Amino acid sequence: MNDFLELETELKKIQPAPVSSELCARIERALAQPDPAPTAGVLLRRSIGANPWWSLGLGLAASVLVILGLTFRAAPPQTRPTVAQTTPVSSAPLTNGFQPSALTRVVYRQRDEGLVFSPNQSERLLRRVRYDTRETMQWRNPQTGASLRVSYPAEQVVLTPVSFQ
Repeated sequence: MNDFLELETELKKIQPAPVSSELCARIERALAQPDPAPTAGVLLRRSIGANPWWSLGLGLAASVLVILGLTFRAAPPQTRPTVAQTTPVSSAPLTNGFQPSALTRVVYRQRDEGLVFSPNQSERLLRRVRYDTRETMQWRNPQTGASLRVSYPAEQVVLTPVSFQ
């Protein structure tokens, strides 16, 4: 604590240096004589872009070009669902009741779930791909023309062996 008191007393003793008479005389002369350049050495120039309409026009033109570019740019190709359709082959036509007429499988989501280890062999790597599908089966009665359609979601997981060489 005593050190702080000593430091404080020393700081109070310190006074700024007195202003020299030469400095005072120079300031008085400068104030008495007006300077030929009242701008303190900064010369004002006529601004080059004084018309704000040019910048507004260029800004609007640029924004129109950006909007047109975004509107007419090539759209990414849309992925269409893969449709697999099979018609069952029958050896002898059935005369009574419904007959199977179509099976449709539409894949609407394919997810690559990455690499996994084989359930049987721990050192074997497999790539797991999961397919979400909708399967639709259709039966038709040839005598009456009536048809029956059943649709249900299905999920298929495909494990493909991967070898790194």
